[in-house]
This record gives sequence, C-alpha cells and structure tokens, in this order.
Amino acid sequence: MTSKPQGTVYGAWLLLAISAISLILAAVATFNEGNGIAYTPGTYLVLISTALMLLGSLLLALARGMPRWLGGLLTFLLLLDLLGTGLAAYLLQAEWLLGCMGVGLVAWLIHVVADPATGKRNQPMTQRQEAAS
Repeated sequence: MTSKPQGTVYGAWLLLAISAISLILAAVATFNEGNGIAYTPGTYLVLISTALMLLGSLLLALARGMPRWLGGLLTFLLLLDLLGTGLAAYLLQAEWLLGCMGVGLVAWLIHVVADPATGKRNQPMTQRQEAAS
C-alpha cells in the first residue's frame, strides 16, 4: 500500500521562486547592452543553466509522487546547478545573480534537511518480523 505524500515542501517552493527570479536576472544580464557582459557565451550559459534550474525545481515542487531515486538525483543535480551558476555569476561579476544563488543554496538546504519526506517507504519484513506479527 502506498501512501500519499503529505506536508508542504517549503524548500522546493522557495527554490522555485529563486529560480524564476534568477532566470529574469540572467536574461537581463544577457540582453542588456549597458552592463559589459551582454551577448557573451558566459551569459548564455548562465541563461540556459537557470532555465534548467527552473525546470528542475518545478519538477521537485510539483511532482511529489516521483520515485525516491529520481528525487535524490534531481536534488543532487540542482545542487550542482546552483554551485555552477554561482561560480559563473561570480566570474561574470553579476552580484545580484550571485546573491540569488546563495539564497537558492539555503533553499536547497531547507529542502534536504527540513522538508517532509515523500511518504512512507515500504520496507520488506524479515522472517522473524513476520513470525512476530
């Protein structure tokens, strides 16, 4: 018997909001000609990575019934995306985007540490446990 996931995933929703804000900031950095980094390959890379971050955090916040291994993989990939985009924002001197990546890392930590589990896991019973019940 599978149970429905309960509770609100605050870290995932915060990560989704930060990802949306970061995508807007990355688009401004990419297409604003007055900032000195517009239309460079680094800004396109940051734009694509923040779009992928938005997609991943959207899946993490809305697809609550995904398998445990997929949720763990997605969480790990979001961590890599946060760290890589933060490094790129630092190298591009995009301070606001770097700040968003810092807040996103806090949201990721909230998701990993404090968010409720995605439901009870069915664990197989040993022969002793079956005999005792």
